[in-house]
Amino acid sequence: MNDNENNNEESVLPSEPLDRNHLLDISSKMIKDIFNRTKGKRFRPTEGDAVKLQYLRILISAIQAHNAILKDSELDDIKKRLDSLEATKTPRE
Repeated sequence: MNDNENNNEESVLPSEPLDRNHLLDISSKMIKDIFNRTKGKRFRPTEGDAVKLQYLRILISAIQAHNAILKDSELDDIKKRLDSLEATKTPRE
C-alpha cells in the first residue's frame, strides 16, 4: 500500500459541510507534519517533496477559501438574527 492509499483511508472527508473545528484539525495535522519533517538537525529533501509542497499550497488555499465562506455565512446568520431582534423590539417613547 502506498502513501496516497494510506492518506485516503485516514482522511476521508465527511459528506456534510466542514466546520471551523474540522478545518482547524486539518491545518493542525498539516502543521505538525511539516514541523516533524523539518525539526531534525539536518533536513534531507526527498523525491516527492516538490509535489507534496504543491498539494500543501493548494490545501492552504482551499482552507482559506472555505474559512472565508464560513465567515460570510456566519455574518449572514448574525445579520438575520439582529434584524429579527430589531423587528420585535417595540419603539420607546
